Amino acid sequence: MRALRKITQNVAARPRMKASLIVVGGNVLGAGAAFAAAIVAARVLPVEGFAAFGIGLAVNSLAVQFADFGLGTVAIAETADSSDPHVARAKLRRLVLHRIRTGLAVALLVAAVVLVLPPLSPYRTEGLIAAGGEVFGSLAFFFIWCLQGERRFVAAGAMQGLQGFLRLGLVGACAVAGLGAASMMVAYAIVAPLATLLLAGVLLFASPPVPGDFEPVSGSSEIDLDRRRVMAFTGVFSAMVINGDVLLLAMLSGQQDVAAYTAAWRFSSGVLLANTAIASAFLPFIVTAPDPWTEARHLVRRGLAIGAGWLALTPAMAIVGPILLGSLGDDARLPLILLLVAFAIDGFYFVVYQIYLRVRRERMLLAISVLELTVMVGVTILLRGQGASAPAYGQLAARVAVCLAVAAPIGLAWAKRCDWFERGAPDPPPVPG
Repeated sequence: MRALRKITQNVAARPRMKASLIVVGGNVLGAGAAFAAAIVAARVLPVEGFAAFGIGLAVNSLAVQFADFGLGTVAIAETADSSDPHVARAKLRRLVLHRIRTGLAVALLVAAVVLVLPPLSPYRTEGLIAAGGEVFGSLAFFFIWCLQGERRFVAAGAMQGLQGFLRLGLVGACAVAGLGAASMMVAYAIVAPLATLLLAGVLLFASPPVPGDFEPVSGSSEIDLDRRRVMAFTGVFSAMVINGDVLLLAMLSGQQDVAAYTAAWRFSSGVLLANTAIASAFLPFIVTAPDPWTEARHLVRRGLAIGAGWLALTPAMAIVGPILLGSLGDDARLPLILLLVAFAIDGFYFVVYQIYLRVRRERMLLAISVLELTVMVGVTILLRGQGASAPAYGQLAARVAVCLAVAAPIGLAWAKRCDWFERGAPDPPPVPG
């Protein structure tokens, strides 16, 4: 009991750890429930049906990430940079309007792609449902990030968990009712995110903003347009890396490989979501860190620890995963192992890359995201004869490449050959007018 009390006091005294545990807890619960929903679908639907459901999941996830345009990161950074919480809330309202416009535009674009591409014709119904659900999913995701920007980590974690359990409950209800992949996709991609965004929106805007416990960086009420534009392009390329692999495989291989890879991806993506949660919980602290170089060194140590922790858990997850995946488990085994290793490496990258937001080197992140996509696509096409394992090899190679890229300036700074972290963040560019 005394040891538990000591641990609790230690966590409470370290705000980053506390925030990370809360957000990761909510994300793990939500991701676990969403994965359970995919498992229900895999066990109930035939191979063709689950392949269609898996493509719908990939389309929805890609569209949500694509529609983000980096606005989630911008929302957290702009909130942390604001000296007045009312100014921060005003910025968020303007970003919400931008998010709605981009969400609608992306939904129409993705729907058009689904209709035009011949390889997606067997999955057209589920793909169109997923494209429409992007509007609700992207807005729910954005509201959750806004809550984190205001350091309301409990509310943000609760919304993540709620969305996952809604997906599990609704997909399970469809399975009990004997409904097919299309109905499950409506439940997963439309109904659950819609309910989440409504509740998150009430939590975010129906209550007055709470002053933060950090030192403000800027009192301007204007949104940094240069940061928003660069992060928009970065978000697009990152979304294509994370979710474009399934669609690429659909164009290169058959339904069996698509179903196996989708099953492996759904299981291993829990690690990816946990890494995203940890990084987003760190971000409000990173962008207000007084000493960028000290912060960079701390982030390297934390990133290495997180990556090593995931690698230590990989053997156990590689055993449990195929068992949970049922009939697809044998075909998904190698892709699952490769993806688990890739996403474990992401534990380092997701934490460390955010220091470049602090020193205002967003273009560095854009270049890295382009590199990551290029490597993923190139390796997948080169190894297309490997079937379901091809995009997994692509993801692993991409992660190795970006980790080397993100660590290079820090290594150069340690060797006194790069002064980015010594100078800190330059003044933001003036806003026209």
